[in-house]
Amino acid sequence: MRKLISLFVCCPMILLLTLPLGAGEIIKIGGVGPLSAPGSFESGKEMKMAMEQAVEEINGTGGVLGKKVVLAFEDTQGLPEKGTAAMERLVEKQKAVAVVGEFHSSVAKAEIEVANRLKIPLIIAEAWADVITAKQYRYVFRIAPANSLFYSKIADWIQAAGFKNVVMITENSDYGIGVERVIREALKTAGIKITSITAERTIQDFTPQLLRFKLAKPRPDLLFGIFTGAGELLMVKQAHEIGFAPTKETAMFAVGTDALHKEFWEITGPSGKYILTKTGYYPGIKFTEKTDPFIKRFKTKFNREPTFAAMEAYEAVYLVADAIQRAGSTDADAIVSALETTRYTGLRGVISFSMDREPAYMYHQWPGTPSFVIQYTEVDQPYTDALLLWPKEYSDGSLIKP
Repeated sequence: MRKLISLFVCCPMILLLTLPLGAGEIIKIGGVGPLSAPGSFESGKEMKMAMEQAVEEINGTGGVLGKKVVLAFEDTQGLPEKGTAAMERLVEKQKAVAVVGEFHSSVAKAEIEVANRLKIPLIIAEAWADVITAKQYRYVFRIAPANSLFYSKIADWIQAAGFKNVVMITENSDYGIGVERVIREALKTAGIKITSITAERTIQDFTPQLLRFKLAKPRPDLLFGIFTGAGELLMVKQAHEIGFAPTKETAMFAVGTDALHKEFWEITGPSGKYILTKTGYYPGIKFTEKTDPFIKRFKTKFNREPTFAAMEAYEAVYLVADAIQRAGSTDADAIVSALETTRYTGLRGVISFSMDREPAYMYHQWPGTPSFVIQYTEVDQPYTDALLLWPKEYSDGSLIKP
C-alpha cells in the first residue's frame, strides 16, 4: 500500500475579494508555451489548460482587486525567436501585467531577455536550464526545478541502482546539455562510465546511435534519453525495435515530460513497457490540501490526468494573482517585491523564492521542487499507476528488467 506522507505544512491561502467584478475592468496575465511543432506541444497544451482552469477559479471567487483576470496565451512553438516575439506582443500590445509559462529552456532564455528589457514579471513554469535564473534578473522567477537541483537527485538514484556503464543521447539544447552536465559531474567520482552523443532536436532516426551503443563492448546497462517532444518517443520506439532497450541487459530512462502524457503510448505502444522516467508529482504522497481537489477538477474538465507541468502552470497563475492582491497594485515593481516575499501554499508544497545568489541559479528559484523516479510495468499504464522507485523512503519496489 502506498504511503500517505505529508511533505509540507500548509500556509494561509490566497485571499481573493468576493465583490462583484467591475464591468470592463480586467487584469491581463500572459501565458507562453509550445502549442505546435517543433515544440513539445502536448505539454504546452496541458499547461494552457491548467492556466485556463486557474483563471476560471480566480474569477469565480471575485477576481483580483475586484477585477476580472484574463489569460492571453501565445504559442512559442519551441523556438527562441517565437518566444521573443510572443513576449513582446504580450507586453506591448496585449498589455499583460505579468507573464507565466514556457516549457523549453532555449525559448525561456530568449523570453527572460525580453522580461529584463521591458521590466515585466515572468514566472517560468517548466523550463529547467540553470542559466534561466543564474542570470539573476530582477523580473524573472522560476517554480520549475533547476537542472542542478533535480538531476543531482536522479544521479543519486543511478548510483544507488548499481548502474556502471551509462550512455546518453542528448538533444542539442540548453536543457539537454545542462542535464548531461549535471549527471556527468554528479557521477564522475562514483566510478561509473559515462558516454554521451549529442543530436539535433529535429532528428527522427536514432538507429545509428542506438546500434553503436548496442554493439559496444561492454554493453551499456543504462540508456539515458535526454530528449523532449517527438524525438523522445521515437527514441524509445526505435531502441525497443532493435532489441537494445529496455531489455534485461540495458534499462532505458526517458527524461522528457512527454513520457508522462497518455499520447506517449500512441507512439511507443509496447515499446514503452519498462521505460523509466521522472516526475515532479506522484499520487499517494500527500502534498497539500489543494492537490487532490485540483486533480479532480482538471480530470473532470479536460478528461486527462494532469502532470506536474500542468501543476506548475496552474500555480504560476495563482502566484501572480497572489502577488498582485498582496501588493494592491499591478505595477511591475510592486508585483516583483510581492513575489520576493511569497509564502504560498501550492499543489506540491509551500512555494517561496530564494534570494540566495550562490549558487547563481538559486536566485528567485523555488528550492522545494519534489522529484521522483518511476517505471512503467504495463502497456498503456497511466504514469500515476507506474512503479515508484525513488526516493527510497517512498519506493513501492525495485527496478524491473524484462
